Amino acid sequence: MRSNTNIIFLKIINFIFLLVILTTPFIIINYDVIYLKNNIPEQSLTEYTQELLLFGCSISFAYLGMTQALYRRCAFLIAGFFSCMLIRELDLFFDQLVFHGFWVYPASIIALITVIYASQEREQTLSALAEFMKNNYFPILCLGLGITLVYSRLFGMGSMWHQVLGHDYHRIVKNIAEESSELLGYVLMFYASINYVYSYFKHQTSSN
Repeated sequence: MRSNTNIIFLKIINFIFLLVILTTPFIIINYDVIYLKNNIPEQSLTEYTQELLLFGCSISFAYLGMTQALYRRCAFLIAGFFSCMLIRELDLFFDQLVFHGFWVYPASIIALITVIYASQEREQTLSALAEFMKNNYFPILCLGLGITLVYSRLFGMGSMWHQVLGHDYHRIVKNIAEESSELLGYVLMFYASINYVYSYFKHQTSSN
């Protein structure tokens, strides 16, 4: 009975924590628009938060790879994927530092290195990847990716907002719709990444 009560209590706490972090997109967007009075440009609190969350995802799986030998190649492959996403988000920085479109080169290098590293022990990588996909937080990670890569792009289509608002169209409305949903996806990915690390270490502790 006590065990069931603890499980229910922990799940409720986890749900409340999830609700709290889901308010992040609104708080960040609200601060940008209301207090900073901008239309969410490339250099904004919203963009910086997105980059920070992607960095957190990359670090989480890199840390998992460095501490869990069984999942090392798989974890580094996933960390490389998030690193490529981060580099893509930093495209303006690379445009100003080097030249337009330069982000493709470091992203390609990281992708190539991690794929080659992961393929050196293919069976171990595939086994670890299967375990990775069986984790309870895999659907949340996929949901975050789907919101960021698909939904936010569709929801932020300028043609749709021109059609809806007509002569009252303002770019900031489109930006709020697109960037808030994109940020929501990053929040979910970060939440899943942190819980991935926690779940693997919890499983290792219980096994010992």
